[in-house]
Amino acid sequence: MTAPAPAPTLACTIRPWAQFPLDRALRGIRTAGYTAVALPVHGVPAVITPDTPPERAARVGSEIAEHGLDLILLSHAADLDRGDAVALRSLRRQIDHCTRLGVRLLVDMGCPEPANNARYVRLMVAAAPYAAAHGVTIAVKPHGGLTRTAADTLALIERVGHPAFKACWDPGNVLHYGGGSPTEGLAELAPHVVAVGARDHPVRRGNRNGSANGGMPPAITPGDGRVDFVALYRTLHEHGHFTGPSAVESVTKLGTVEQLDSEAERARANLIDALAGRGPTRFRPQSATASRVRRSCSLVARAAAEDPIGTARYFDRFLMLELPPPWPEGMGTPVWETPRVPAPLRTALRAATRGTEERGLTMKTFAAAPDPRYSTPGSMRVLRFDREPGPAAGLSRMEHHVPVERAAEFIEALFSDDAAALAPFSPYRATGDHRDLVVCTHASVDGCCGTYGYPLYRALRDAHGSTGDLRVWRVSSFGGHRFAPTLVDFPEGRVWGNLTPERMGQLVHRTGDPTDLLDLYRGWGCLKHPWEQAVERELLRTLGWEWIGQRLELESALGSTGRDSHDPGVVRVTAHDPGSGSAQRFDAAVEHIGPQPVLMGCDGTPGEVQRYAVALTARPLGTAGPLPSRER
Repeated sequence: MTAPAPAPTLACTIRPWAQFPLDRALRGIRTAGYTAVALPVHGVPAVITPDTPPERAARVGSEIAEHGLDLILLSHAADLDRGDAVALRSLRRQIDHCTRLGVRLLVDMGCPEPANNARYVRLMVAAAPYAAAHGVTIAVKPHGGLTRTAADTLALIERVGHPAFKACWDPGNVLHYGGGSPTEGLAELAPHVVAVGARDHPVRRGNRNGSANGGMPPAITPGDGRVDFVALYRTLHEHGHFTGPSAVESVTKLGTVEQLDSEAERARANLIDALAGRGPTRFRPQSATASRVRRSCSLVARAAAEDPIGTARYFDRFLMLELPPPWPEGMGTPVWETPRVPAPLRTALRAATRGTEERGLTMKTFAAAPDPRYSTPGSMRVLRFDREPGPAAGLSRMEHHVPVERAAEFIEALFSDDAAALAPFSPYRATGDHRDLVVCTHASVDGCCGTYGYPLYRALRDAHGSTGDLRVWRVSSFGGHRFAPTLVDFPEGRVWGNLTPERMGQLVHRTGDPTDLLDLYRGWGCLKHPWEQAVERELLRTLGWEWIGQRLELESALGSTGRDSHDPGVVRVTAHDPGSGSAQRFDAAVEHIGPQPVLMGCDGTPGEVQRYAVALTARPLGTAGPLPSRER
């Protein structure tokens, strides 16, 4: 008598807990009853990519194992914006990660850009034998383009023509990218399906067939949406004898991390039922359904009197381009990823981002809506702000107005290693020292930025942005919508939130006591850690507006490793005035109050932030010696 085939492994990605440390995500996965983990390719802090050092990847693998979980799946996004040899080396490095970590399945995100189709096929033809030699199977996932439908995916597998190149079927992606029913043509593809990305898709009026535009739809728990997982698994079993893993991609966000754990557990139960041929038996309780009603994250944060300090996102570089709205949905979707942006410009921006990351730097790219007063028809304004080396200071700025048809060429030159590459664009270099206030109005990312951001932008633009060197822009999301309306003051890089038109005059003109505005201060984006931003706020409180334009140096008693600690202790603070060459020194006693649970967005995303109390005392000039210890 033949023994029954083992039940396919059910895994969960860490994506539902993207706003939390890896440890909390793994605890949630374990609490929900899973024994296996899948790591996505982006959107979470603990991903393993081809650029991840082997020792860092090993630490992630060890942390997963310490929670009693198996890492069974890694992901990969083909590096098609550079030469074929670079793309192949990158993919081989990810295969090497799989080998070292004992992972047998590498899910690839496919090729959404038609211009890269031939290069993608060549890449997989070259990589599949290497994967096979290392005991790894590459499984391509639906992401539009070459894998828009089951028939498209089958044709791609046949073109690559190697047993180490298979498919990971993601029914939610098929619906989103407009590929029709996720079971249409699946019988023919089933023998090649080695994994399932268990993502559901909500029913959305006016968009029943999905869309390749914008970000992914709201995350929902598998079994609650349009995907018929019973039919999907039945087809895979009957036509492909499916035994591969299924990985839960996302679950409904209900506002707390405990509810994420519960939804992940319910997703697992629904998939067990679907694998057994039963429909979902664990529906969300009515009370939880009622709590799914969208809440204004900004109003929730204000009602909780949440202190915004420490929430300014740190970046080494900002890139702002004039791109007319509507901008793409979703925080995880680059602002240029829309069909309205020409393909050469999209390619150039992807390459610029990758080149910046290869230098160990971070960059935020956002769009500014063209303004009739500031903008020139036929030209695109591009501003780049860079963090200077050494003690923290305001950002350097570079501004060009380039012909739209040369925008892609200009971005390539702007991020080239060859300093002479910018020479042909010198006639387009703008002069003058402008101050740019950028207000997030990106309502398709979070409703609060549209509800509260646009009125503030309009009032600020009308009152202060029509004359002189101050410009006011409406821009795409830069994070922190629960403090909407929120803005960044460039080139300083300081971030403010919970703004009202009545209080803007003091910020614009820097009059009065800045202490009156510190309840609106999110922090200085030139400082990486929340505790550093909390210390800098105390400098602004102590020194007043004269602090603007100075440079900040921090030295923790814990040394360089302490800079990443939640508890830096006593910190030596030096404020350098470049104008006079003088310096003021302080000691800052930093107390870690602990994490605070917060509602990250109107979609119900839960998260947590670290909170600090800072006591700043002046240190006489010339004082040396060790930092004082802090009594505990």
